[in-house]
Amino acid sequence: MDMRKVFKYFLALNFVLWCVVPLWRLSLPMDTQEALVWGKYCLWGTTKHPPFSGWIAYPFYLLTGQIDKAVYVLSPLFVTIGVWVIYKLARCFLSENQAIMAALLQFGIIYYGFSAVEFNVNVISVALWPLCALFFWRAYSEDKWRDWLLFGVFAALNLLNKYVSGVLLVSLAIFVVADKGVLKLLKNPKVYAAAAVCVLIVAPHLLWLWQNDFEMLNYIASRNHVGKITSFWRHIAYPLKFVGAQILFAAAALLIYGSFYAGGEKAVAVKNKTQGLFIGATALAPVLIFALIGAAQGTPLKSMWGFPCLFMAGIALFYFFPMRWNEHREKIFVTTVGCVSVLFAAAYIVQSLLTTSIRFQTPVEKVASELVQKYEQTTNRKPRYVGGNVWYADMVALYADKEIKPMIWLSPKNNPWLDAADFEQNGALVVAESADEYAAYQKQYRQKISEPHIIRLELKNYFGKTKIKEVFYGFYAPEEDENAE
Repeated sequence: MDMRKVFKYFLALNFVLWCVVPLWRLSLPMDTQEALVWGKYCLWGTTKHPPFSGWIAYPFYLLTGQIDKAVYVLSPLFVTIGVWVIYKLARCFLSENQAIMAALLQFGIIYYGFSAVEFNVNVISVALWPLCALFFWRAYSEDKWRDWLLFGVFAALNLLNKYVSGVLLVSLAIFVVADKGVLKLLKNPKVYAAAAVCVLIVAPHLLWLWQNDFEMLNYIASRNHVGKITSFWRHIAYPLKFVGAQILFAAAALLIYGSFYAGGEKAVAVKNKTQGLFIGATALAPVLIFALIGAAQGTPLKSMWGFPCLFMAGIALFYFFPMRWNEHREKIFVTTVGCVSVLFAAAYIVQSLLTTSIRFQTPVEKVASELVQKYEQTTNRKPRYVGGNVWYADMVALYADKEIKPMIWLSPKNNPWLDAADFEQNGALVVAESADEYAAYQKQYRQKISEPHIIRLELKNYFGKTKIKEVFYGFYAPEEDENAE
């Protein structure tokens, strides 16, 4: 069996499968809509994440004729790139066939299928983390200029995608220290060149953050609130919960490999200290670093923060727990992984068919058009801004009128790429998910926001089950504007 050919066919078929799977949704995921908005309006930053996801999403959206569902191609594309790079990294430590199986085993991790449908910074990191690790290993072991410079490039793109990619850099530093390579690297001019490349690429974003008062720190702080568990136990419970979630999400991959290992002939592990330290550091350190942060702060850790952390899982299993393979066992292994991927896809389709969630079943074009129509009927003019809840603001901006600008959370501070003075002068359509949220906007802008109106959405799944969702909307207008209610 030509495993390399099998690998290529597997990746191609899996790519097509996951392009089709999300088509049962009526609406783009919230993070995907958000990435499109960032790509349209911001240059070097957002107040939530760095800008890289927007740089990818919006140009692709334009290239595909502004067809929203075309964006679903991006997630399986980045997953495919990530798995291919994992294979290239695995070849540094494993034989050809074992490297292919180690890469395919990643499809037994939920992050490479079910959870990867929503294009966002996490999905991009599935490709960028292996790229960063691959070129670091090549640079460290072969010391070539090309590899060091490419490591600098991908380290920078990683940071421009999501700040927590710094965890990977810390993990690589742990490896260097453990391998007693610090002095060697400090004397190497190529290392400084890689660092310079990284800094030069990231510098405009750092300048943007400084010019905007590092507003993203407020978002980071909001994601690190203390949860319901009190006192000393939260410093233990939250890290354990995070680690447990990563094990659970990788359960299918662990079961697949464990079953083959239990019934197979064991092989002698390769004893290479440097290789073992690198694989161990990149496989375990990211998860442990997050756990230590949670233990120190005593705050909940989002399980999705572990999205890119498991990229070395397959390589680590094949390297530290080797076994002998023959063609028959390899065929069964590939078939098993393929079945798991199909099961993940089936589970997502079933969820899409059964759910009445507003994130899945909102008729976005109809809702966006109706909200704009209400604004025009009341104010006798077209809206220049839609403000409030991120889900609805992005939705109206994407589907109703491309000239409408979304003022997320109705706050110029959270949308520094927009003109605050123009917003104040022209007002906005205001949309909220709840009465309490709408009341908060009214309090924020005192008497400038009308009393709320309600649209009742009928959310139907594919079997006729219906749920009613109320959407609260109104009008923000300057004091001299007497048209708004």
